[in-house]
Amino acid sequence: MRGKWYLFGCLTSVVLVILFIVISISSVIKLAKKPTSAIKIANDSVLHLNLRGAIQEYSEVSDMNFKFIPESAHDIIQKINTAADDQRIKAILLEPQSVVTSRATLNEIMYALKDFKETGKKVYGYITFATQSDIYLLGAADEVYMNPSASAGFVLTGTGGTVEYYKDLLDKIGVSMRVVRAGEYKSAGENFTRSSMSPEFRRNLTDLYSDIYARSLNDFARNFQSSQEKFRYAFERRQEYIINLDKGIELGVVKELLFFDKMLKNLNISEDQLVKLSNYRAEPPREHLNKIAVIYAQGNITPVPAQMGSSNITSKQYVRILEKIENDDNIKAVVLRINSPGGSALESEIIYNKISQVKIKKPIIVSMGGVAASGGYYLAANANRIFADPYTITGSIGVVSMIPDLRNAADKIGINTETVGHGKFLNMSDLKGYWNRDLERGLEIMTNDVYDEFKNRVARGREMSLNDVERVAQGQVWSATKALQHNLVDEIGGLNDAIKKAAEIASIGRYSMLYFPERRNMFETLLEEHFNFSLVKMIIRNELPEFISKPVDKSLEFLNDIEAHPIQMRSELILEFE
Repeated sequence: MRGKWYLFGCLTSVVLVILFIVISISSVIKLAKKPTSAIKIANDSVLHLNLRGAIQEYSEVSDMNFKFIPESAHDIIQKINTAADDQRIKAILLEPQSVVTSRATLNEIMYALKDFKETGKKVYGYITFATQSDIYLLGAADEVYMNPSASAGFVLTGTGGTVEYYKDLLDKIGVSMRVVRAGEYKSAGENFTRSSMSPEFRRNLTDLYSDIYARSLNDFARNFQSSQEKFRYAFERRQEYIINLDKGIELGVVKELLFFDKMLKNLNISEDQLVKLSNYRAEPPREHLNKIAVIYAQGNITPVPAQMGSSNITSKQYVRILEKIENDDNIKAVVLRINSPGGSALESEIIYNKISQVKIKKPIIVSMGGVAASGGYYLAANANRIFADPYTITGSIGVVSMIPDLRNAADKIGINTETVGHGKFLNMSDLKGYWNRDLERGLEIMTNDVYDEFKNRVARGREMSLNDVERVAQGQVWSATKALQHNLVDEIGGLNDAIKKAAEIASIGRYSMLYFPERRNMFETLLEEHFNFSLVKMIIRNELPEFISKPVDKSLEFLNDIEAHPIQMRSELILEFE
């Protein structure tokens, strides 16, 4: 009898689980199909760009009814472009708070705002509390107002980056990383093997950030019609941390100190006239027979698919995209928008090979975003033409291989291993015995072979000699200005510049755009390849997922990638800067 009740209990549990899953999926379907209520846009409306938090360049998820999926820069730009031609929209109110994205992505939004202003419409800005990225974006506004409270204001932090080093921590737990590099300046992985920055990496970063800082001073001064001297003083010598009250006016960023409602009254705008960005719909552009495909390639290059809300570049997905484009006779040219620090050498080579095949039929123009380094540059190397954003970080032509050595850790926790069999590398999975000189030498040979292949790809694509490539390779990272000087890119410009060049090379006049990866609704995303019931639960609860953001979590992600492919073309340490 007890066995029968036990069996009944098990069956009941299974039924309940299945019922929960069915209800969950049903809820997701309803949420994914539920349309946003139509919002009537009145005449003399003002589009309110109340931008917050992380902004991706492009999102593959089309449903924006879930608050944990913010609108991408692509979506924001499409709406600004629609508003420029919308007679009901008379102005834009830009109110960024703690925006997190690359300077290159901010530039794309700013280009759209400047095009909006060319129609004769105004862009106003408002500051409650703003970061440096927010202030940079507000440079596109005609007038900027700030809350008059002493606790309001903005922060200018400067130009640079911070690198965490974990060797001392790893030593304590008995783990060491075995790293083989091809390239004197190739820094990826050194934060696992060193306690401090190598002199070569420090020298390279110092040159990089000095160049970016000089451009930044010029751009801040030009956008706010102020002087570089004022901004240099604010960055390097000011006493206060928060720039508030009249100090923002003195710097040239702020026109007047006003509470939000008072600002609206002075601008003759009522609260009812404000239209939330989420309530405004971008109009689809007019269709033409000739198409230009824009492919957004963002994130790490890895065989591991991305989690919900993030992006990776996998050969499986991008070869499929390129094949579709290759076989579509209406697509006359391709623009590849790269925002990637690189990753797997093998994945990069597979995608590169497909790009080269498509290039035989159709011109391929690269537009570089915030970073197109290492494997990210590998993808760009054979394009017909390469555009870099003024704030692009690129280069890092080098290769690194990494394998963790766990022998000491095994000793610390009392694990002993013995391997029986035949084969020099049989004990690769042995916690205590796999690392030896033969393995190290084998990795050195492969790493140098991949490095030579990388340099040959660059030499062929950029029509450079191997000696010239070697001078700019060695893992060195470059600003857009230096990359142009070294023939690693052809022009400084944004995505629209790359699109215009693609149309010119393809000899087409009127055309429309196709964007890839193709967008899917939430339910399609959940059912794709790796269905994850925790994501269903997350959506039902409408929770914000904890995506990898802390340095240690980034390191774990890094280790997962090298576990899949230990030969890496990656420039992980220079992703973010102010």
